[in-house]
Amino acid sequence: MKSLRILLFVTVLLPLLSSAQESNLYKFLKAIPGAEVVKRDTSGYKEFYIVMLPQAVDHNNPKGPAFKQRIFVGHEGADKPTVMETEGYGADWVSPQTKSEPTRLLHANQLYVEHRYFGASTPSPIDWKYLNTWQDASDYHYIRALFGQFYKGKWIATGVSKGGQTATEYKVYYPDDVDVTIPYVAPLNYERLDSRIDDHFLTVGTKEQRKLIKDIQYYMFKKKSSVLPVWERLSAKAGYTFTSIDAESAYDYSVLEFPFSFWQYTADASKLPDPKKTTAENMAKFLIRIVPPFWYTDAAKPFEAANYQFYTQLGYYEYDERPFHKYLKNKDYPNSAFVPAGVQIIWDPTYQETLKKFIDGNPKHMIFIYGESDPWGATAADIRPGNASLKIVQKGGTHGAQISTLSPEQRKLVIETLESWLGMDIE
Repeated sequence: MKSLRILLFVTVLLPLLSSAQESNLYKFLKAIPGAEVVKRDTSGYKEFYIVMLPQAVDHNNPKGPAFKQRIFVGHEGADKPTVMETEGYGADWVSPQTKSEPTRLLHANQLYVEHRYFGASTPSPIDWKYLNTWQDASDYHYIRALFGQFYKGKWIATGVSKGGQTATEYKVYYPDDVDVTIPYVAPLNYERLDSRIDDHFLTVGTKEQRKLIKDIQYYMFKKKSSVLPVWERLSAKAGYTFTSIDAESAYDYSVLEFPFSFWQYTADASKLPDPKKTTAENMAKFLIRIVPPFWYTDAAKPFEAANYQFYTQLGYYEYDERPFHKYLKNKDYPNSAFVPAGVQIIWDPTYQETLKKFIDGNPKHMIFIYGESDPWGATAADIRPGNASLKIVQKGGTHGAQISTLSPEQRKLVIETLESWLGMDIE
């Protein structure tokens, strides 16, 4: 009899108890038609879920083909603010402890949304014409409307780098969806190859620093016969293999890329080696540290979707190869070489025209944050003081600029602005 009672408890009462303990959020997520929901333990939030949300491949045809978009849901409370992080790429790296800076500042809920056509959010089969800014923005519009049924507080959209571009796209097409948009280090290019990026390298840093960087490039090209073998050995030791392009071409790309990546991520001239005193070994190590060979291997294929967007709507950059022509293996080194193989790439300027009109029209409640040294800051939003939005530039800052890296005066301005726009106190 005792064992029978235990069996009855396990088979009848435990499922009822489990159902009673399900949170309101979990019930809400499970009720979304076609959604896959996985609960994860977390110390970062009160609850954490991974949701595979059905999305239309083409939002003009919501009953047509669909894919599942991955969303990481960090829950603090239905009445708390909600931050929607618009990732510009895949989101495999997101964990149950991941929090964006606005999420931490506001003690908010967070929806971390993987970009369509990246990672687990890739349609099958892939039809590239539906990877465009309006379709991107419409993904977030749908998510905002759906989750807005549960989260009734203030909404903030944010993103970093290409994710900041994506948050801006969302604001361009759906300007009233959220209360505040915070794009971090987001390039807003107005041409396929925006000349403002080239102009940046004529003024960034000091004249002496710019010359030293050019001398380092010359060293790596003139002494290619010494540096390249070391670079190849170190690359192989790190697990990099070159199949789509050969090792020498990858090396040439890396050296051409060097100034861009240096100012984007390091911008500390004290770290630059002296070409007159260095060795091939040290120079190869330094190049790999600044420009990881990863970008020229098959491992970078998941980023081809980004290159598709850069060369169809968003704009990108190329290199000034003229000073180094006699040292280069190939005639040209375009970054457009890294778009998806066999896919027709047609430049469409429509979005950039729409974007420029949007920025010129004094958009409301946006905070753009940039680093002064970062080449992507060259195509920063043109937000003038006294307008309905803010642009804050960290002096000497890089592509890692955040609210926390700004000067005390700048941080104070950002926090006070957020408090005003959101109607809340921020610790």
